Amino acid sequence: MKIELYYDKECPFCKYYANYIKLKQNHNLILINARDSKKTIDEFTKHGYDINDGFIIRVDDKKLYQGSDAIIYLNKISKKKIYFKNNKFFKNFIYPSAKLLRKIILILIGKNSKI
Repeated sequence: MKIELYYDKECPFCKYYANYIKLKQNHNLILINARDSKKTIDEFTKHGYDINDGFIIRVDDKKLYQGSDAIIYLNKISKKKIYFKNNKFFKNFIYPSAKLLRKIILILIGKNSKI
């Protein structure tokens, strides 16, 4: 299975998670800096995906997942899982909080939070 993970390499949290997931994956996981992939990101936008709403994964050049759905999908297929007690709680509280924290951190380190 080929999985492309589009993420913001300038964001410390995104970069850490992408490297972490790369270590625990047993699939063909390709990490791609969204800031360097404008053409692909524009394609995703045409299909209703905004990279600023969370990273995007593309599975076998067909299926797209974004944000919390992408994390949940990657977690399901990983050997070493992060156990979420309640996916609804993760999707509705933890992930939105992490996105807000990402914006704040990027502003503090002088980076643009928009890709």
